[in-house]
Amino acid sequence: MRQSAILLLPLLLLACKKDSKEPDTKQAAVHVKIGHHPQFSKGCITVEAHGGTGETERAEFKESQFDSNDPVLNVAVFRKADWSRDVEITVKVFEKGCAEAQLVDERKRTFSFASAGRQEWLLEDLHTADEDGDGFVPPGGPMNRGTDCDDSRETAYLGAAELCNGLDDNCDGQMETGVVNKTWYLDNDRDSFGRNGPGTDACDPPSELHVEVTGDCDDERADVHPTAEEKCNSVDDNCDSRVDELFTEGPGALGTACTEACNGMYACNDTQTGTVCVGTPSTPLYADADSDGEGEKDSAPVGELCPGAPVPPMMADNTRDCDDADPDTNTQATEVCDGLDNDCDGQVDEEMSCGVLKKVEDPVLAGGNWRTVAVHPDGYPVWVAGLDGRLAVKMDATSAFVSHSGDTTTRCGPAGNTLDWHAAWLNPNNSYLVVVGEDGWIGEHNGGSCSPIQSNLQGNSDYFSSVVGVGNPAQVFMVSTLGHLYEWTGAAQRHDSSGRYWGLHALGNDALYAVGSTGESSPLTPVVNLYIRNTTWGTPAAHNLQGTTGYNGGLRAVWAADSTLIYAVGDGGLVVKGGGQSRDWERVLSPSGAAINYVSVAAPPGTKNAYIIGNEDSVGRLQRLTPYGWAKAPSFATGEPSVQLRDIAMTSSSNFWIVGDDGNVYHFPEPAPSAQP
Repeated sequence: MRQSAILLLPLLLLACKKDSKEPDTKQAAVHVKIGHHPQFSKGCITVEAHGGTGETERAEFKESQFDSNDPVLNVAVFRKADWSRDVEITVKVFEKGCAEAQLVDERKRTFSFASAGRQEWLLEDLHTADEDGDGFVPPGGPMNRGTDCDDSRETAYLGAAELCNGLDDNCDGQMETGVVNKTWYLDNDRDSFGRNGPGTDACDPPSELHVEVTGDCDDERADVHPTAEEKCNSVDDNCDSRVDELFTEGPGALGTACTEACNGMYACNDTQTGTVCVGTPSTPLYADADSDGEGEKDSAPVGELCPGAPVPPMMADNTRDCDDADPDTNTQATEVCDGLDNDCDGQVDEEMSCGVLKKVEDPVLAGGNWRTVAVHPDGYPVWVAGLDGRLAVKMDATSAFVSHSGDTTTRCGPAGNTLDWHAAWLNPNNSYLVVVGEDGWIGEHNGGSCSPIQSNLQGNSDYFSSVVGVGNPAQVFMVSTLGHLYEWTGAAQRHDSSGRYWGLHALGNDALYAVGSTGESSPLTPVVNLYIRNTTWGTPAAHNLQGTTGYNGGLRAVWAADSTLIYAVGDGGLVVKGGGQSRDWERVLSPSGAAINYVSVAAPPGTKNAYIIGNEDSVGRLQRLTPYGWAKAPSFATGEPSVQLRDIAMTSSSNFWIVGDDGNVYHFPEPAPSAQP
């Protein structure tokens, strides 16, 4: 068996012969120390040796012959007998096998064995770099050879499988050529999710609009994709094949009935975060206090009306009414002469020459502190009476006022009297005037002469404060400031009560309402007393005035519009109303914050609308109250008078008189002032 001249000696150290005598074949050897990279475990190293004409010896070292713990390959080369004294040793390095095409480095050296024996060749710089241990080395070394294009990746080498990773895996200088292992999906809306359905197989995306993730059920909307938040919008936002699934159960579930809207059903709200009740558009409803079919102009809605539903009581579907406390004032009403805008067209008594509420200029009236006015139901005569014996009458529309004061022969009372007249009543049966006042004086005037009489009142400063008559022939009653009711029959009769009386009015022929206050000094409690006809008119029945607890003041006037509505007014804005069927009366709050002292009230015959006179400090006021609330009142032509007003008398809303201090007597209607050129 032939023995090789090249042996692997991993641990052998060859001793060198030191004499000059030519060594024999056992002594002629070279210890080749071949240094290699620790990861060069898949490469190949060959050692060739020949000398002269002798046969060349070759040995291959690979795979398990490399030790990563000792990156030196120890090889012994022995000179063969048929070689010359000089031996050439060639060391070659190959990547991934020993084929000649994988040669990456080669070193040659000639050793002479003329005298030397064993020798050593240390090779430390052979090109065996293989950092990734894949058996391939990058270009380098003296020969600048090697095929590994990325020695940091074990999967990158010549002939490797090309991966879809954006890298050159097979070291051909190209990336991902001919390799397909990804599926791409069109993402037209750029929400990072491709549309459902077949994709395109390719390593690289076919376009910038392609992504690797599918599942988009609507690739035209960027807000629709598998990770989107489900909204209430009739869309499958999160592509789970369900629509609005978060809003289909529990209270307010989509499609269920609701009552907040007409024919309501729950639907998605505007923000798409929940549901809201929607239905047929409703009509706004407005308060219609006077029930005339029209709501207060410029008022805010108070409700809604579904199509086809009847309008609820005291509500309207419009805001056309310019006075919602008066059922006779609305856009469908007829304009009448009353100082009001009845048809809500912004004009008062248009196309009517009825006049205005204006001060009556007459020398007889000048300077008089008028306290009371009385008018016949037919409109004339009109009587006014006041302090210091002042008394005057206007017999018809074309005549002037005629004085019957204390300094005239047609006076009431003693000659030259200055009696203070406080109240008057005009008998509709014969047009005679009954005037009452200071110290119990009573006068009956027929327009030409007066029949006076004086009653003995209880107090020194007591006087008659109000008078009214009932029946035909008339039975006349007066009340005094000391709280007594007097009958003026053949002989005066007195019906006592505590407190003070300031106003008196009759309801029919058998009921009298007297108003005033209990007690004679502050604090005063308002009182309404009812006298019923019997043999002696009996003892008065006090009524319950609700809402007046803590009130300090008295009632000054009363008016019975009919058996269902009676008004009483007084100090500090006090207004109460009641009816003949109950003793419980309710308070009506004043229409303004100011404390108006009310002094007189009257309702036109056949109506329940009260015209109320009062004073705020030194300014006179006219206000109007209907069963539906405070309504607009006629305006004074020259503004509210800067004097105290005292009394009002009416035949209708188209004819009334107001009197006050310092000669102020007002009439509606009086001719309007002429326009100045």
